[in-house]
Amino acid sequence: MSSASIIRFASITLLASLAGCSDDPAPIATDSGVDTGTPADVVGNDTPAPTDLPVVPPGDAGSISAEIAAHVTAMSTMGWGALNRSRGMMMHGCAGAARPQDCLATVPLADDTNIGANRSAITAAHLRVLFSSNNRSGFWTRSSADGRFVGRSTRLRDLSREADISATGAMYDPAFYPDNSGYMYQPGGRNCPMSSLTTGTPATVAITGAGSPCTGSSASLYQHLAASLDGGDYWASSAGTAAWDDGGHTPTLTETPRNERWTATAQTSITLMANTGAGFTNVGSRNIPTPLQGDGVISPSSRLLITRFVDDAGDYQGYVLHRLEASRTGSAIMASSRELARYPVQGAKPGFSFDERFITYHHYIGGGPTADADARELGFTGSDDPGFAEYSTQGAANVYIMDLRTGRPIRVTTMGPGQYALYPHFRSDGWIYFLVRTLGTQREQVIASDAALLTP
Repeated sequence: MSSASIIRFASITLLASLAGCSDDPAPIATDSGVDTGTPADVVGNDTPAPTDLPVVPPGDAGSISAEIAAHVTAMSTMGWGALNRSRGMMMHGCAGAARPQDCLATVPLADDTNIGANRSAITAAHLRVLFSSNNRSGFWTRSSADGRFVGRSTRLRDLSREADISATGAMYDPAFYPDNSGYMYQPGGRNCPMSSLTTGTPATVAITGAGSPCTGSSASLYQHLAASLDGGDYWASSAGTAAWDDGGHTPTLTETPRNERWTATAQTSITLMANTGAGFTNVGSRNIPTPLQGDGVISPSSRLLITRFVDDAGDYQGYVLHRLEASRTGSAIMASSRELARYPVQGAKPGFSFDERFITYHHYIGGGPTADADARELGFTGSDDPGFAEYSTQGAANVYIMDLRTGRPIRVTTMGPGQYALYPHFRSDGWIYFLVRTLGTQREQVIASDAALLTP
């Protein structure tokens, strides 16, 4: 890449920082036995579209740029989902499957021995139990692009071997690159090659210390990873000032509070990292304004950024989708963003599909300003309905998907009181993985859903 070339698929660390705000790490879970951890491509198919999709009224989304549809069209053939298919990436559980929706057919369905048999909000969709564990996790859960490895706190589950790999020296925030080349843990933005998980049958992998295959970077907490579509550099996005989200260990009735205010002077800092072959080095960084916004998440191609936004009173209002543009001369980075849409839906921790058509996110229910709407969505008359009383005391969380072209949210799960479906994210072929926590138990399940593959 020449020094004056456009970084079309900007490899970046997105540090949502505000003037005067700290970069203190996320709080570490103190529950007994809790690990200190945190922190999509939907292909065409001929499955009939289900008629029972529980569509959530999106409200007044304002203007949604036609550029989003053009981007989604381009990514359907150019994005990481299409690239991974063209390169023959073997998706977990897809041996012999003709279509992505035929994958994971041998994985057991959710039933009353785990999360419940009626937890799918979409009759035609399947919820499959990838694995259960008695080790409680903290903060984010993420999986590799091929769906084989699931990072849950400091444990990496190899679904092919049905074995855990301990990430020694790590604390939280597992994340994986969209081309399946590697993964990252915090603290220290430690970049690790995927070969450290796939070579032999490892029981541990050293994230830090002597003999570690991982190298440090400046990527900070709550990072999301992107890769150039042309085989160039790799990047990470980090939330910086964020809403540390570790709900479901105790009753969690609303979206979690921010660690610092998101003000009118909020900025996002983007940092280009170069892959030297022996590790990652910083090229440079630049701030872009993201007023009243935080929790920035970069798309797999690095061409989009989604943030959460608040009003002047600091109340959550929904998501903002941005187009990212960056160029550089040497180590000097010129960067800007353009707002493409605002989506007035309540939720947290969004993740992009690999074709960048959808985001998936979780939403806490039981209290706060959305309680009445949440209750009615579940079929109650309102938050004062006696049937909703257990939600009001125990809380819950459901998973959603939303088409970025339309702002149309669809609920994926119907969790019971005290059940928390959290941290949903896409694997490359369009399956969604998410974590389920249940109050009063140590047991957690990682679930797969094909809901996005059934969405017309």
